[in-house]
Amino acid sequence: MSRRPHTRWARRGFGALALSLLGSLVAQASTLQARVLDREGQPVADAVLEVLLPPSSEQRPSWAASALVTQEKMQFIPRVSVVVAGMRLRFTNQDRWDHHVRVLPASLSRLNEAGGMEFRLSGLVEGQPASSQERSFDQPGVYLLGCHLHSSMRGHVYVAESPWVAKTGADGTVSLQGLPTGVATVRLWQADEVQTIAPRTVTLGASPQTLDYQLSVVPRRRR
Repeated sequence: MSRRPHTRWARRGFGALALSLLGSLVAQASTLQARVLDREGQPVADAVLEVLLPPSSEQRPSWAASALVTQEKMQFIPRVSVVVAGMRLRFTNQDRWDHHVRVLPASLSRLNEAGGMEFRLSGLVEGQPASSQERSFDQPGVYLLGCHLHSSMRGHVYVAESPWVAKTGADGTVSLQGLPTGVATVRLWQADEVQTIAPRTVTLGASPQTLDYQLSVVPRRRR
């Protein structure tokens, strides 16, 4: 007769412990937001925010193994792709004419490094699958996308060191949630910014933080 109450209280104790641990994990998670404006105070889309944390941090967001870049209407879509080092990008041509995919490191100091690539994708033929190829991006950094056949086509691939990375939306804001608490380094990159954006050191805590950035340029409005 005494086992039932004991089991019931044990279950209650286990449930309380689980809730306590869950609450502890939630309490240790932090949120970092950023707002990016151009020189005239207008919101900037496609600016990339990356948060670098100590290697000992156990919490890590999950990413898919690959992402998609589409060539359509003479554009790379998305114009800025964000991946984590080691991920693959699949390039697909949805136009009826041929395109190249040319990939080069954006930094002049890195032009001689391995990582550049080039290949051709045939135009879309009705009733057939779109031409596509997949490539791996293993080295962190920013890469330029172009097409030899259509010089107006431009894009970027941001290959992050950290899985804590995202880009701003049309409203110029971005939010990273579930970050481990503690000291972190925050980087911001935007394709048209000509001045170096210095990394910031922040201490992440239970309360959300917001970082404000203002660029020195007005990014080009692309079609």
